[in-house]
Amino acid sequence: MSGKKLGSMDIASHLRQSIREGVYVQGSLLPTERELQEQFKVSRGTIRRSLALLIESGWAESSPNRGVRAKMGPITIRNAIVAYIDHLGSVRKSLFFALGRLLQENGFHLVHVDSAIRGTEGALEYAAEEGFAAAVVWSKTGFPDAERIKAVQRKMPVIAVDHGLRNVPTDLVVCDNHEGARMAVGHLAKLGRKRIAISGMFDSLDVNQERFSGYIQGLFDSGLQPNTDEFLFTMTSGMTQHSNRLLALRLRDADRPDAIFVLQDMSVPNVIRVVLQAGLRVPDDVAIVGFDNDVPVQIGNKGLTTIAPNVLAVAEGCLQMVKHRLANPVAPYERLSLPVELIVRGSCGAPELEWDNKPYYSNDRKINTEAYHSEAMFIDS
Repeated sequence: MSGKKLGSMDIASHLRQSIREGVYVQGSLLPTERELQEQFKVSRGTIRRSLALLIESGWAESSPNRGVRAKMGPITIRNAIVAYIDHLGSVRKSLFFALGRLLQENGFHLVHVDSAIRGTEGALEYAAEEGFAAAVVWSKTGFPDAERIKAVQRKMPVIAVDHGLRNVPTDLVVCDNHEGARMAVGHLAKLGRKRIAISGMFDSLDVNQERFSGYIQGLFDSGLQPNTDEFLFTMTSGMTQHSNRLLALRLRDADRPDAIFVLQDMSVPNVIRVVLQAGLRVPDDVAIVGFDNDVPVQIGNKGLTTIAPNVLAVAEGCLQMVKHRLANPVAPYERLSLPVELIVRGSCGAPELEWDNKPYYSNDRKINTEAYHSEAMFIDS
């Protein structure tokens, strides 16, 4: 701070920026008047006017007999754009469009920022640099750089959806993944399945950890003993294709699984391929239940039984979190956990009278497995 002589507004602006950047954290005492005089080389009167301006603007508060404490002031919205951060190839379209409509009704616009190109941290930094009002993040990063994300949070609200950002406290909108998995296993057990395996993609993200935990509890609830022989995951988030060796071998055992809970619907087509290649039928020999309601699989006349989040409720939750954080930048972080429902369509082996006539969230054409052969399992119906 050298050059021209600084006025009270200049010093207040400098202090405000220091608070925004975390140099002085919420609730901490600012330097004394004498220390600020020495730092900025101005009179005591100028410092007092600077602190008064800071207090009036909501960026500080007087602490009797102690001094002046830093206070995070209102977030200045430089534009009305909210970033939706996710990998381009895996954006959940139903949520994106539902949230976009709700935000538009509230004076905002939703724009996708691809985290596959920039990474979660880079996408957030880009949104902050461009002056976006907030960001909703469906992170594909298991261990993000916490310091980079926390620096972004000092500039704009960051709302996590589906799962949190590891080591980064933030607002979170999530479906009850644990209960959904528990519900899926309980449903299979009620249909008489005794050897319920688990498959799909398994990684460090909370969503998959919670679904695995729900799977285990569902087995215990049903009087079944978890067995590591039934842990038949086919990939991690770092793999580019499924590895089906263990699943294929297990399906050829005499005591093979008679049901499989698949952690994500996107992994269901691969699991069904392996089941059929083993000479087994779905659901007669192996029942299938997925999670997400976003891959429209058909096995003959049987659709995919799955656990469905309420997409509109998730979108509404994200909207409320954005609005709340903009209005209350230093309020405690909140977690909104939303219920899920079981949609029965036939792949679980339930009788046709119990099937639900509910749509998939995806607008893609149905994947039909009726005309399976070894080279091409799926054809468009």
